[in-house]
Amino acid sequence: MKKKLRWFGLVSVVTLGLLTSCGTKEGTQEKKTIDTSQKDTLSLSFGAMPAVDSLPVYIAEKEGYFKEEGLNLKLNSFKSPKDRDAALTSGNLDGANTNLIALSAYRQGDMDVKIVSQSIGTFSILTGNDKVTSLTDLKGKKAGYAKNQAPYYFLDEALKSKELDVREVDFEEVPQIPIRVELTLNHKIDATVVPEPFRTIGISQGLRELTNSQDLNIQSTVFGFTNDSLTNNKEAIEAFYRAYNKAVDYVNEHDIDTYYDVLKEKIGFTDEIKKDVTLPKYVHAEQIDGKQVDNAFNWSKEEGIFTKEYNQKDVMSDLLVK
Repeated sequence: MKKKLRWFGLVSVVTLGLLTSCGTKEGTQEKKTIDTSQKDTLSLSFGAMPAVDSLPVYIAEKEGYFKEEGLNLKLNSFKSPKDRDAALTSGNLDGANTNLIALSAYRQGDMDVKIVSQSIGTFSILTGNDKVTSLTDLKGKKAGYAKNQAPYYFLDEALKSKELDVREVDFEEVPQIPIRVELTLNHKIDATVVPEPFRTIGISQGLRELTNSQDLNIQSTVFGFTNDSLTNNKEAIEAFYRAYNKAVDYVNEHDIDTYYDVLKEKIGFTDEIKKDVTLPKYVHAEQIDGKQVDNAFNWSKEEGIFTKEYNQKDVMSDLLVK
């Protein structure tokens, strides 16, 4: 009973959503001179999620880095991928923190969204079953997740790395992430796939991590922008990334205590798990490896999510390619 009460106390302030942070190039922010005639004339709308991927975006907003770059950013925070996707497809967003599987669905629906940068969204496979000590032990066990989404893609690819088929693992549809963790804690399912902060919450309650997407180098989270904004509002997107990179430097140069209020307010971290939090190493924005895109789109085709002809050049922007 104590475990359940502690669990509900933790998740009561945690928002739902998937993960998506951005970049692969580390280093000091490159200084650029901004034409003062452009100050406060650039505008952009962006959809962020309650995920560690979005931390630099939230930091850039708080520290005023977007304004420093002459960008009026309309930052929208979404609690669910469905709400984000609805805003993007209806034309209310220029870009968003999303993932490759969702992006394949956008393009299936004739929405021209392009990948501009990789983000460091981490998915973890957690278990509370003492008999499950590795991925191979999941054969014949029950896992809870939402099908045909990025976590399911990661689980499938992770199992393939051990020559297992996802169909060899029993499946229970559990869209709500907090419920997945609760069911795993109470041994109703044997494993689940979650992003942060649910990974840390689960581990703090006694779950164990079998593996994660960073360790297996299975990347699926990205920042995407519409082709229209990339064509007609390129300067604003460039300003967005200059501010983003400043925020990356801020996170790397400051102790977590300095910005933990942002993690709590925007992403759903709690004081109870603070001592257990380990954030990814944030790096400057850079385009995702094309092989990751190929793998995700091929998987999306196999699952019937994306059925059109695929050309890597059609879905990847060269904005950050030097």
